[in-house]
Amino acid sequence: MLKKIINKLIHQFTSGEIYTILTILLFNLVVIYCLFIDFSIYKTFLFNSFLILIVFFASSYFNKKNNFGVIRQIYLVPFIFLVYSNVKSIIHVLFERDFDSYLIQIDNFIFGTQPALLLENIINPYLTEYLQISYFLFFFLPIIHLIELSKKQNTANFEELTRNILFGFYFSYLLYLFIPAIGPRFTVFDFSTLSLELPGVFITEYLRGIVNVGGGIPIDSLNPMADVNRDCMPSGHTMMTLINIYFAYKFKSKLRFFYYIIGFSLIFATIYLRYHYFIDIIAGILFAYISIVLEKKIFTKIKKNV
Repeated sequence: MLKKIINKLIHQFTSGEIYTILTILLFNLVVIYCLFIDFSIYKTFLFNSFLILIVFFASSYFNKKNNFGVIRQIYLVPFIFLVYSNVKSIIHVLFERDFDSYLIQIDNFIFGTQPALLLENIINPYLTEYLQISYFLFFFLPIIHLIELSKKQNTANFEELTRNILFGFYFSYLLYLFIPAIGPRFTVFDFSTLSLELPGVFITEYLRGIVNVGGGIPIDSLNPMADVNRDCMPSGHTMMTLINIYFAYKFKSKLRFFYYIIGFSLIFATIYLRYHYFIDIIAGILFAYISIVLEKKIFTKIKKNV
């Protein structure tokens, strides 16, 4: 009986919706535990429950019979940002300290110093500008790729990339809960002097401000180190960029060289711009591979039950 109910639910949802619901449920399990530590986190539980209701409603309304096939595939994109909000609220309850000191020790063991310090000799305003732009394009690269696939009207490839983008982001969010860290711009360097030490040319400062806000630092923050999200380990930027590059290669995208150039520049920028430790990048590479392999296995399992 239970198996029939599960199969019926699986048949109702797309794989992306299943990934979204399962991820939110996992976060809510952690939130329930956190309630015994800080009851104020109940708001996160309610917010997550509301998100699940939206998915249930959308799965019924945005169906192919109503010509909402495309919307059914893309309406979950905002959930990437909405689900991300769990990371900050949960980590602040679960952990009293960050794990940056361990990550610094690992980088010191590998290089004898911090990688960002080794790059100080090549700091140049024009290079900083280019790398900050590349870093800023992080969320836009997979969106551009999806638009490209939609124009080709290749439904199978479009759905596969959408699934892997959602799965990869959600996977990275769950991984953040194990080793919260804020990055070398706070621990190795002085965040308040970052603009002086890494100046750009035209829009670096503007883009840097947007990245800060997206990372949990309000414009008028009095304590950026306390406000910033603990999402350095693994490097989600590396993880998701490599996932997009992999599928650009697999699908023989006409823009694949654009994704390669900007993507690898973005990964280099995570060190140069002092957002990540080197070990974060290594972990990002490893989990990008695991994400692609794991998603394929899970999707195959889902398909067998539909």
